[in-house]
Amino acid sequence: MADEVPTYRRHLSTSLALGGNQRPRSSENDRDARLFAADEVSASAEEPLLSPEGDQPFVLPVDRYSFVKNVFFLLGIVVLLPWNFLATASDYWMYKFRNVTSGSDPLSRTSLQTHFFGAFAVSSTVPSLLAVLLATLVNDRIRQEVRNVLSLCLCLVLMAAVMAFVQVDTDSWQDGFFVLSMVLIVLVNGFSSWLTMGITGLAARLPSDYMHNYVIGMAVAGVFAAGLQVVTLLGHTNPCVAALAYFGCALVVLLVSLLCFMAMQSSEFFQYCLKNPQRSMQAMISYEDLEISVSPLVVFRKMWMQGTSSALVFGVSMMVFPAVTVLVVSQNVLSGSAWTGRFFIPVCNYLLFNLGDLSGRVACAWLPLDEKRGKLVLSLSAGRLVFVPLLMLCNAQPRHYLPVVFGSDVAFVVLIAGLAVSNGYLYSAAMQQLPKKVEGYLQEKAGFLMTLCTMVGLCVGSFFSVILVKLL
Repeated sequence: MADEVPTYRRHLSTSLALGGNQRPRSSENDRDARLFAADEVSASAEEPLLSPEGDQPFVLPVDRYSFVKNVFFLLGIVVLLPWNFLATASDYWMYKFRNVTSGSDPLSRTSLQTHFFGAFAVSSTVPSLLAVLLATLVNDRIRQEVRNVLSLCLCLVLMAAVMAFVQVDTDSWQDGFFVLSMVLIVLVNGFSSWLTMGITGLAARLPSDYMHNYVIGMAVAGVFAAGLQVVTLLGHTNPCVAALAYFGCALVVLLVSLLCFMAMQSSEFFQYCLKNPQRSMQAMISYEDLEISVSPLVVFRKMWMQGTSSALVFGVSMMVFPAVTVLVVSQNVLSGSAWTGRFFIPVCNYLLFNLGDLSGRVACAWLPLDEKRGKLVLSLSAGRLVFVPLLMLCNAQPRHYLPVVFGSDVAFVVLIAGLAVSNGYLYSAAMQQLPKKVEGYLQEKAGFLMTLCTMVGLCVGSFFSVILVKLL
């Protein structure tokens, strides 16, 4: 019976490699496969995990030393590294756009200082959305290793350009430097979004714990950036010297991640997962074998709740973080203390938010919301809108219209923590539900659409952030 099995396109090369006289096995033969118990598998992973009776064993590749899993954790850090490092360097940007004649006053900022992070939000999200839309059209024409390596290299070059202007005296051309900074921010965020789309698509084709590692890495990116910002500020009181060390560390991480990604391409386990996103012993033929294309709208209908939840989560966060929250000052800002002055925003805004975001993502691993609770995740994501007016009523300066209702530092810390934990938990829940909502051969396309939804949310939130700053 096995000799009568037809040779389909995908299996033709296998048949030729076997000499032309051995036909590919049907699913009926695979049902007789012999499974090895876990305690029968050697530590060296040389014993086959799956072997048809009476035939040469087929060895399933293993992720030796969890190398691929750790690389995806590192890539999770890297895809958000440019945004996090540029956004967290608030002390550097405030210094660059200060009033050069009267000095820096936290209660009376210049127009460039006040509106920098609103412009930053728009300049980072709009090109990111355009990059994702463009990538949707061209990604299938470019091999994944080529496009991902290219985007990593471009991010490395652009971050080096940002670092090059740290020691340049820009006091006499602050407006020009503002425009130049926005151009660099547009470019680096566009290419990092292209990278994000590619890596998310790859993670969607691997087992779900690899996706979770990738999502955790994205949260660690913010903690790493915020923590390193505090360390560099402690190490030097000069904002430019601290920024030089800060951006230098970003370049090192980008370079290491590039080398690790290139090394991962030769991993047998990684290549196997790309070719077999969901290996089935019962079905040897898929839509991909028959060359049937699936419309993105069909895929979106399967995962619209997860995509909408992701858009809402990041849209709400972007409305107030960092454009509004970076303007909040301590109730004791005039005391002269370094804690209530220079370190208040790096610690209570950036570091606290990113630690809360990471905690939410880790909590989702212990208290997961499965794919049957998609409506709950969607409802909770929409409910986070309550944080927008509450944070606007904190002690953000300067302000012209709204009163300060929550002037206490404790109130601000509690609201930031709530915004952060819910951000991490709900986004992680949506990402974990994603692979279970679509078939294996559609997971990469679903990953692309998930990234697109996230970018739409960030883009909408960034436009609202500019308006909210003006309403203060």
